[in-house]
Amino acid sequence: MKKFVAAALVVILSFSLFGMTLDKKWEVKRELKINADPEMVHSFVADLRTWPDWTAWSRERDPECVFTYSGPDFGEGMRYSWEGEELGKGHLTLTSASVEEGVTFDLVFGVTKGEGDLAQGIFTYQDVDGETLVTWTFFGEISGALGGWFALFMDTLAGAEFEKGLLGLQTQCEIGLGAKLEEEDASSTEG
Repeated sequence: MKKFVAAALVVILSFSLFGMTLDKKWEVKRELKINADPEMVHSFVADLRTWPDWTAWSRERDPECVFTYSGPDFGEGMRYSWEGEELGKGHLTLTSASVEEGVTFDLVFGVTKGEGDLAQGIFTYQDVDGETLVTWTFFGEISGALGGWFALFMDTLAGAEFEKGLLGLQTQCEIGLGAKLEEEDASSTEG
């Protein structure tokens, strides 16, 4: 039994020590073409009130989650906070927002007592043959003894959530585009 305990301790110690040598910085990046112009995409990304409708971290995932908004109603400086059983507690603030440059944001998540973990993100839009290529990049650094291990697998752990979010954004943009086209059609038949 002593040999088993000693071997287990060696494995745990080796795992921890090796983890300390790993880079604690991580990045998740996903892209999707959306059949809408960059202005339409930007209208959803730069309005945080829409995020719970299209991101993977949504009202659907945590129906009891409370979302609150502060700052401007749109663009740079807009902030939303959330607190729920499934989604935990955190907040996101847009640090810049323009159709030409995209949207950057700071996200604080995992808030328990005091401060949480900071991550940053960028959305960019590029017109590609009449569609908009949306690139969502998210990055940060994880502290602690196991931070390197989490960073090593962050793309695998979170990538599907970003893909789901981009698909949700695509759906919202296409619904928005349909409403915009109906509105334009109605106004052209009135004139």
